[in-house]
Amino acid sequence: MVQFPSDVLFDIFSRLPIKSLFRFKCVSPLWSNIIDDPCLAYMHLTRCVQESKILLLDHHHTPDVTFTEAGVFLKANMNLGPKFANSKAYFLEGCCNGLLCFTKRCDDSVLVLFNPLRQEVLALPPSTSSSPLGKRKYGLGFDCLTNKYKIVNVFFREGGYENPDYNLGAEVCTLGTSSWRTISKGPSFPLIGKPIFACGALHWLVNSHDALKDKIVSFDVGKEEFGLISLPKIWVGHLFDLGANLAMVDLSTDTHIKIWVMKEYEKKEWIKEYKIDINAPVGMPNNSLIEVIGLWELGEILLKYYESLFSYNPRTGELRYIQIPGLSNDTEVLCHIGNLLSISRFQSRVKV
Repeated sequence: MVQFPSDVLFDIFSRLPIKSLFRFKCVSPLWSNIIDDPCLAYMHLTRCVQESKILLLDHHHTPDVTFTEAGVFLKANMNLGPKFANSKAYFLEGCCNGLLCFTKRCDDSVLVLFNPLRQEVLALPPSTSSSPLGKRKYGLGFDCLTNKYKIVNVFFREGGYENPDYNLGAEVCTLGTSSWRTISKGPSFPLIGKPIFACGALHWLVNSHDALKDKIVSFDVGKEEFGLISLPKIWVGHLFDLGANLAMVDLSTDTHIKIWVMKEYEKKEWIKEYKIDINAPVGMPNNSLIEVIGLWELGEILLKYYESLFSYNPRTGELRYIQIPGLSNDTEVLCHIGNLLSISRFQSRVKV
């Protein structure tokens, strides 16, 4: 067999589909080592064009959901995590580049990182903050300048959740380290919902503060700084990732939904990109129970309503139903792109 230099193999492998790379691992120890190298995982994120698949996380029926690939559907086995093995009560805190971050509902200082593609779970250092249960907000992001994944924890300091002026702290853990670092200044207002990672930053809505109900709290993962971004004029909606762009859906009407996209992130300008005609169910004043998941195969937009999934085709304007047997209202649905990174490599550096 012809022996290619390592740098040539890195360049070739960074452009190939993940399925092919996993098959190539058995060719030789050299190929296997290159495919498992974190440097290839970081290169692959930017060079290989991948279509999203649907990742299903079922919280209700069993923690032993099998990870399978059947067409465009994936299921993840959370029983792999030893800290979750005896409990169904796990909570998805956030996701970034195909990696998922979970906490236990009964102890949100316990975190694990999960790579569904490799079926690997990594226990992260427990949070050092003394915030009460349910008073922490985590986010998982990626610093493209250093190729480092970081987890940020925003928490109420002692007594802060009873203080009308709040007293929020923040700390950061870099993947591969064994401790948390305190950030000098946390956000000014409480956060709500799961964060959306886009354009090098994490984004949350502000939690029920009248003066800032039209603002987004951002966290620059590289600079480790919080900021504020204005929202479009929306009364009911949520943030989501639309093809690596920050997006917001307006669910306030009963005849349609509108999707706003921040295509030029540096300018912080919103563009109304899509209007999807959907009539609210009988008895509902608007479409507020619809969840826009994100972009998946062939550039279509995935939506969820209770136990049903729909796909919107922007080119034709058609909305089609997607049949998934066993889908429940408790099932979390994600648009998922695989990540080559072997997070088990970081296990020896973390002491928990």
